[in-house]
Amino acid sequence: MLALREEIAGAIALGHSGGAVEKEDRDRLLGALDLSHRTVDEIMRHRRQIEMIDADLAPGEILTRVLASPHTRLPIYRDSDENILGVVHAKDLLREVDRLVRGDAALGIEGLDIVKVAMKPYFIPDTTSLDEQMREFLARRTHFALVVDEYGALQGLITLEDILEEIVGDITDEFDVVRKDSG
Repeated sequence: MLALREEIAGAIALGHSGGAVEKEDRDRLLGALDLSHRTVDEIMRHRRQIEMIDADLAPGEILTRVLASPHTRLPIYRDSDENILGVVHAKDLLREVDRLVRGDAALGIEGLDIVKVAMKPYFIPDTTSLDEQMREFLARRTHFALVVDEYGALQGLITLEDILEEIVGDITDEFDVVRKDSG
């Protein structure tokens, strides 16, 4: 398998040097070839960079933090950020707030139980290959996984977008923060 990979990479490099393959295409193709040789811990967002929500915050504060976040999925924890109870999707939270505020029983936002709204967390080992994880995301129809080490300690998180960006380069949407060079 390694020989085949090397042969394909060589053909891509030859195509590029001969002018048949553009640099962007070459980089994208080589990036896709590398997925089976790289692991999620190489590209994951480290735990210090993960925005999380404390399940014990007041419902109004939870809503404010979720709405202020550029992320649509946020891990929910209680007592310690090692105690992940679930992952809340902003759209699911919005549906629940709508139900609480406008539904038949209209409990108001104080009736919000963030843990009930959250999806079950999906944990993966930090040694998982990017290729394998991309296939798992597609099979499970999910885009978000929490990365743990061999002891089950949270190391970071990875998304399908992170893996796709390794192939095609940065993907930006209307909520991404665009950094301008100051120089």
